Amino acid sequence: MTTFGAESFPWPVPSTRLEAMQRTWAAIGRSGTWCTGGERVRFAAMVRAARSRGPRPPWVGGDEPADPLRRLADRIATDAGTIDRAWAAGVIGVLGDGRYVELVSVAASLVSLDVFCEACGVELEPLPEPAAGEPSRIRPDDVGDDGAYVPMTVPKRGANVARAMSLVPDAVRLFFGLEQFFYASGADFEELAWDRPLARPQVELLAVRASVVNECFY
Repeated sequence: MTTFGAESFPWPVPSTRLEAMQRTWAAIGRSGTWCTGGERVRFAAMVRAARSRGPRPPWVGGDEPADPLRRLADRIATDAGTIDRAWAAGVIGVLGDGRYVELVSVAASLVSLDVFCEACGVELEPLPEPAAGEPSRIRPDDVGDDGAYVPMTVPKRGANVARAMSLVPDAVRLFFGLEQFFYASGADFEELAWDRPLARPQVELLAVRASVVNECFY
């Protein structure tokens, strides 16, 4: 069966969305700017496992996992709303800011695809096989301290939500290359009336509700 093939879903899914999902899935398994394909897939498995376990009850004590990758996966997948500057600085101090940003992008993309499958009532796709290759380790020149937890593009260009991962341009492309097919992009984003099964106000209401449930800053 084709990865994210039309036959996988109980109702029609636009071909452009399926193709974006397939591209994203393959990209998760490839080397990025700071992580190998194997590291990215291993981290994706940690995120998926953390979502399956669910958040740690607040009355349960104990230290976080010693492995910084596991610590990041657990917090992003189950308790992202509690990430603050001090916690982020501790993980970034071990992983590096580039790896941190790249792995956040992998987690966000994976969860988007898994939640889509769960909402459709279908099995989650097996994680992609890691591809060979080494990270490029290219750091852009146009980033600096702008008050965020990690460097971003300076001077400011566009909304902060789009700048958040700009330290790793490939991470931006990975996430938004998928999300634009779940939400909107380009001229379509500026239109207040959509010719879609869901009207623009309905889509925005769902987006706000999801943000509240996930304790999103925005």
